[in-house]
This record gives sequence, structure tokens and C-alpha cells, in this order.
Amino acid sequence: MITSYLSCSLVCLAIPQNFGGNLFGATFEPRTINDDFTENLIAASAWINNQLPGTWKSIPSLDGDEVKILNVNPIIFGQHSSSVYANEEKGKLKSISILYLDSGKFFNRRKISNESQDIKSLKREFKKTYDLIESTINKTLYKYTKSSPKESFVGQTDFLRNAYNDYKFGELTLRVSAKNGQNISLIIMRSEDVSKTYLSSRTSKLVKRERRKELQKNVQMQESGDIKINGIPMFRQGQRPYCAISTLGMATHYLGLRLGTDALAAGAKFRYIDTAKGSKMLDLYRAAAEESNAILQRGRSFDFKRAQKYLEKGFPIVVWRRYSHERNLLHSAAAQGAKLPELTPKDRIAWPTAENAPGHASVITGFNKETGEVIFMESWGEHARNKRMRAEELEATSYATFYFKI
Repeated sequence: MITSYLSCSLVCLAIPQNFGGNLFGATFEPRTINDDFTENLIAASAWINNQLPGTWKSIPSLDGDEVKILNVNPIIFGQHSSSVYANEEKGKLKSISILYLDSGKFFNRRKISNESQDIKSLKREFKKTYDLIESTINKTLYKYTKSSPKESFVGQTDFLRNAYNDYKFGELTLRVSAKNGQNISLIIMRSEDVSKTYLSSRTSKLVKRERRKELQKNVQMQESGDIKINGIPMFRQGQRPYCAISTLGMATHYLGLRLGTDALAAGAKFRYIDTAKGSKMLDLYRAAAEESNAILQRGRSFDFKRAQKYLEKGFPIVVWRRYSHERNLLHSAAAQGAKLPELTPKDRIAWPTAENAPGHASVITGFNKETGEVIFMESWGEHARNKRMRAEELEATSYATFYFKI
């Protein structure tokens, strides 16, 4: 658990996210090989006929896209990849994303393999590796394209606006993302698909009135009295202190933003895997809302009456709250139909209200006014949907609430 901001549940493996934001369930670890796949990935046959080299494994994705991960880590533009993803839309290859280096994976693996190595030497090793990879990739790209890169920017906020080195290769753009202290990646895409916004192409074409109507369609009313929002995706935080970031990513992806958890973590100034200390979380939330062309309103404790008005319109809510493992078991059982404990003084004593209780973040997806229950989800996997707790408990254990609206 994180004492400074929010907790991390060690439920599933840490995964790198495509910096477009589409990957959320990959736990497959490719093996490293010394074959060079560069020519195959930029060949016309790959982009016209979807003839990708090697064997690819389909993984869960969003928006109906098909996302595949390469079962090996070959050499690409002079350096071994850490993971390679292909994103297809309606059978057409849209992009190939290559992750070369991720600070979370790097530090976690080094600590497991060498527990005696101190953090300062790990940081020096990371910086040396980072500089070598960045230099090698840019030199190799220059040799391929025979031209210097063009600096490009994506995003409208100073906090999340990112700079990239774009190399042109025929009808393709080879985009290098080097976030100092965080990760190095490369995305290959058609130049016609390059955009200056993080919003999905569909969302960016809609006016606010149309967006509100689309979100309203996601609200489902059930005979039980439950009112729920459908369509909020699941981002697994993995073995990282990313629940505040993953839940933000889930809520804003639902609103049309296409920023993965790694890109959001970089924006929040996350550096390493085991702490959120020093991160700029509140700034990140404000920036992500602005990038989503949404309004963000922040409250302290959760307000059940206020929340109902947002949820009925299809607007998601993120809550930071105090966490208890014992209460979590009850909330999870309620998702399977078990009845929550009666609201008694004895039950209230068990609520985690102390300031030293671990912090956690959840996405509120619905409610039942008759039973006074809140429906929510965690960034731990599909099994963590539709959990329930009494509104009074969430009001008592929450310490920050973020209401999004269009």
C-alpha cells in the first residue's frame, strides 16, 4: 500500500501500456532473440497486406480493436525491444508500438535479481541504459530515413503535452517517444493517422451535445433498481502504485481520451515502481480532464446525492478512499449477490476511517437509491467490477472525489 497517496494491489503482473492507451491485460513475457525485424516491420507488405513477421498473440483490447503482442523480442532499429505490439482496426494494421525501456520493469527486475544493489547505483545503471538506447535508435533511424527528425507535439496542456521526434519513411511516420527517467518507445504509423490530440478520432468529431447523448446511452436501469454505466474499460495497475493513475485512465478513456497508464504516470512525474511520493497527482487529474475536453470538479468526501446526478448522465466518478482488506472481502462478495452487513454501530467501527489507513482509488460506476448502495470497480482486473458498498461507508472513508462531466 502507498501511504502518501494511494494503494497498489499485487494482484496481477506489471505490464507496459501502448502509449496510445489500448493495452490493459497483457501478462505474456516474450523471449529475447538476436534476429533483426526492422525491415519486416516497415515493409509495404506489412502495411498493405498485414503480413507481419513472426508469431503474434492476441490480447484483450478496447474499442473493438485487435491488439497483438509479438512472441519474441527482436532487434528493431539497432536495439532489442522489450515488447512489440500491433494494433489492427477492422482488419487493417493501424500501428506498431515498440517499447524499449520502462523504468518500472527495469527497477523491478533489477531488485529481484540483485537485492543488495542500492537505489543510487540502480539509477545510474538506468540512466546509462536510457542514454545508450536513445542514442542508438536515433542514429539508426537517421541512417534509414537519411534525414533529421521533425519535432512534433501532442496534447493541449503544458502538463501532458509531449514532444516527439518524427522521422518520415515513405508514407510512414516513425515516432520516437523518449520520456527522460520514464521510458523509451517507438510507434510506427501511417503519416495520415498522425494527430495532435489524444482524443479518439470519433470523439474529436463530436460537439459536446452529441458527446453527452452518447454517454447517456451507456446508462442502464435494471429491475433491481441498479443504475449502472456500461463501457468503462479495465486498466490493470499490476505491481505498481498506479491505482490513482489507472482509475483516471479508465474514466478518461471512457470519455474518449487515448492516454495509457505509462503516459499518465510520466505526466505525474512517477519515476520508479515502489512509491508515489513526489508525484503531481492533482495536476495530472486536472490536465487529463482538460485533454478530454471535460470539466473536472473536485470534492472532499463522497456525496451520494451529488453522485447520483452525474452517474444518471453517464459521467464517471473517481474516489480516493481509505482501504481495508476485510471490508474489501465484503464488497467483493456483494458483487456476487451477498448481502452487505446491516448499518449498525458495530459495523461502523470496522470502517477504515483513520488517517493512517492505506489509501486507494476506485471508479464509481453506478448506484441503487433504494438500497443506498454504491457500485464501483477497481484497477485489478475484470473480477473487480460491480463491487458494492453502502453509500454511508464511502462517504465516511473517502477523502477526495473527482466528478467528470462534459
